Amino acid sequence: MKKEWLYRVFIGVFFAVLALPLLGTLALGPGDAVANEALVPPPRLKEPQGGINWGFLSDAGDWFSKHFAFRKELITADSLWKAKLLGTSARSNVALGEDGWLFYAETVDDYTGLDNITPRQAWCAAHSLRMVQDCVEWEGAGFVFTVAPNKLSLYPEHYRGSIDRAETTAWDQLAEALEAEGVRYADLFSALGGAGEVLYHETDSHWTNKGAALGHDVILTALGLPADAYEKPGHFEDIHEGDLQVMLYPAWKKTEGQFVFDTPLDFTYTSNFRAADDLIIETQGPGEGTLLMFRDSFGNALHTLMAESFGKSTFTRATPYDLTGAAEADYVVLEIVERNIPRLAEGNYLMPAPEMELSGEWAQGEEAAPVSYQPEQGRYRGTLPGGCDVDSPIYLEAGGAYFEAFPTAGEQEGFAALLPQEAAPQAVLYWKDGQALRQAVSLG
Repeated sequence: MKKEWLYRVFIGVFFAVLALPLLGTLALGPGDAVANEALVPPPRLKEPQGGINWGFLSDAGDWFSKHFAFRKELITADSLWKAKLLGTSARSNVALGEDGWLFYAETVDDYTGLDNITPRQAWCAAHSLRMVQDCVEWEGAGFVFTVAPNKLSLYPEHYRGSIDRAETTAWDQLAEALEAEGVRYADLFSALGGAGEVLYHETDSHWTNKGAALGHDVILTALGLPADAYEKPGHFEDIHEGDLQVMLYPAWKKTEGQFVFDTPLDFTYTSNFRAADDLIIETQGPGEGTLLMFRDSFGNALHTLMAESFGKSTFTRATPYDLTGAAEADYVVLEIVERNIPRLAEGNYLMPAPEMELSGEWAQGEEAAPVSYQPEQGRYRGTLPGGCDVDSPIYLEAGGAYFEAFPTAGEQEGFAALLPQEAAPQAVLYWKDGQALRQAVSLG
């Protein structure tokens, strides 16, 4: 009789625990998304255009799985016991370090060389940046490209377990190609790595405000401008909640030190500013000149320092990189984080294709190159049958003229180009096995 009573209690507790998320959601309402997760919309019985939503139950399951009560607490509890007892991370995108350090897991393969790029990708990325630099300088502006290092690239000693840096990483490949192409870039790896102090957060994938200040100085020096943000006096306050901390332990409100300048930075927002990760941010400051800066999440801390250094600044996270307004800027900066280097070979630029003069003999290719038109961006994208040489530029014949396209590489060699409105490509010209080829295009 006693055993039967214990079984009933156990079964009752078991089903009560299973019902707790549902009962909690009904009583307390849905929970928020964790970290940078996208919110799942509530399920609807009817489709927006009318009619029954036959996927209602599936939609309801997807919504509940992201919004049930106590989800953050359960995720945190699961992460804590796995980290403390097993020494493993419960989240695939967060890697554990020593003494509470956390790393973005995607960057491990960058460090060990498993995510290296191909020689063609390195050439395409550097050559595309050279095309951008030429365009910006032709408009009379200064250009600088920079890569924000992954945290693991600077502080591998804080990673948990043995890890060796690859003899050559994607950044090494790109840096060599940038030198060969003559692209002006600000070397943040050397500056941050040689600073003699930790300039990244322990529980965040990004730099501190002081790290951003050093990055600011390196970028402005590369532009030929004076810079002293790194010398600004300040102090650390325990106010920063790291992005990796929130991913792994969303219910644990743990903060760490953030560098705070003793004197507030001198600039104002002229756009409808909501948060540092706004797609477009516009500012006005006491400095000289106009800045156009393409940035990613590392610009969240960096943009305030840049804003103070220029009279007018525009910071954008939008891609493709829209360079059609570069003529209005005195300086153009393109910043990207190390882990996203492969994206530089995807031709994600909106810039009029430069017209070229070509001569010589071009052998006729046999297979037409498929080309598609992107009406929302006004550009053409295509692939090359059988690929091309590692260092082959790509030209499009259109309307009796020749234009250089941005070369692309990754899964396939190809190209992207913004042509004049009246022009449509008839042929693509490139080199393969040392031979100059003229390939007809097939517009799809």
